[in-house]
Amino acid sequence: MSADSDQAANLSSELIDHRFIDLSANPKIAALSKVLREVSSVKDPAEMLKAFGPWVGQRFPRDAFVSISIRDLPIGKYKITRSITHSVKQSPQPSPTGNPWLDWERLPVYEGGLIGEIIAGGEPAVISGFDLTKDRVLSKELGPYAAQLKSVSAMPAFDNGEALNWSLSFHEQADWEDLDTFVAGLLDMNMMGTATRNLVFRKQAETLNEQLMEQFEQIAKIQRQLLPDRAPKLEGFTLATSYLTSNIAGGDYFDYFQGEDNRVGIVIADVSGHGPGAATVMAMLRAILHCYRDTLEDSRSVVDDIADVARYCNRKLVDANLNGEFATAFFCVLDPCTGKVQWTRCGHNPPMIRRKDGTIILLESAGTLPLGITTDIEFESDSCMMEPGDTLILYTDGITEASAPRHLSTDNELDMFGVERLMDSLNSCTGMPQCVIDSIHKALYKFTHKLERDDDQTLVVIQRLANA
Repeated sequence: MSADSDQAANLSSELIDHRFIDLSANPKIAALSKVLREVSSVKDPAEMLKAFGPWVGQRFPRDAFVSISIRDLPIGKYKITRSITHSVKQSPQPSPTGNPWLDWERLPVYEGGLIGEIIAGGEPAVISGFDLTKDRVLSKELGPYAAQLKSVSAMPAFDNGEALNWSLSFHEQADWEDLDTFVAGLLDMNMMGTATRNLVFRKQAETLNEQLMEQFEQIAKIQRQLLPDRAPKLEGFTLATSYLTSNIAGGDYFDYFQGEDNRVGIVIADVSGHGPGAATVMAMLRAILHCYRDTLEDSRSVVDDIADVARYCNRKLVDANLNGEFATAFFCVLDPCTGKVQWTRCGHNPPMIRRKDGTIILLESAGTLPLGITTDIEFESDSCMMEPGDTLILYTDGITEASAPRHLSTDNELDMFGVERLMDSLNSCTGMPQCVIDSIHKALYKFTHKLERDDDQTLVVIQRLANA
């Protein structure tokens, strides 16, 4: 028998002598279990009190109850957030407007009286020997029943070390001194206060998150409108794109610029980071590019000097002082008449050309630093020919840097999709642009095991038709 089998046998033998104590006969344990189960699913602060109230009432009998808050109020001021007397057979309910968290501004502000003395003390207290009919605030709040109440247990609920909320439990007994019950009640009140406070924070966070998501969606909508809504018509070529963001609004960018002689300029760029900040820089880059033609004094256009286009964009981004933000970019000009591609590469991933026979080359030359870092850069260009059947693949690093799940990675380090896997994904496709995009996405999903993305992923794929 193996060591594991021996251990399992010994464990099984030990368990034979164990027995479970039946706790179901204890009403307190059953009631507490029921309350905790209900409380665990509560999402609204008002519902928390409804769920927890009966348990507190059972553990801490009282003839009337008033809850107080001094949060964000001047010293000595307070608000009554709820009250109950023995004549109402239910949990404490908000008073007077419904929900104190929603109607906080509408609750009246009080000062003085017995409550004023209690909150001034700032410590748990049991008080007797008062006449509530002479208390201006409590006589109004408790009505005729105030005359029958002879003592009060005052329990603070602490928040960041301060007694910001109070639970006042009133008794008809003038000599009420059940301190064991008082201790249990003080603990219950603070546990309930902590749970309620966490729910308030949660609702605030959810509200803020909803507002942020609305803003992100608006940014994403504007950003999508900045991208070209249609691809240029290139005789003898076919083109497809894919633009997928990570956080709704992204920092990837692609665009086309049509020249008067049928040449077309193509740019793909990737702003550092992702999200609204990257989307803002992306919009700046687009505006800079679209203003380039207006800076020329002759008849030249964007497609005439691709290195000068990159130089202009870099200078403008450096002048904008982006505080460490930068953009990688690949600028190229395609002449559909000859198939010539001229480019300059600014810190961007080298695009690929998949030849008709399936071989792949990387366009690694004419490279510089990313845009927006320094003006001390010499921009150059290089060129090659796209033959019939060749496919040009432009992409951003959100594809090559997509990571596999950590438990599938080697040496406990994140394994990235990388250039080699990207090249391998092209082996099983025809070279047609949409087939290329589908093959890359299929390989990415097989590698990452997820549909969501950690970074923006953009593809621009152009093929010269075989019969062109």
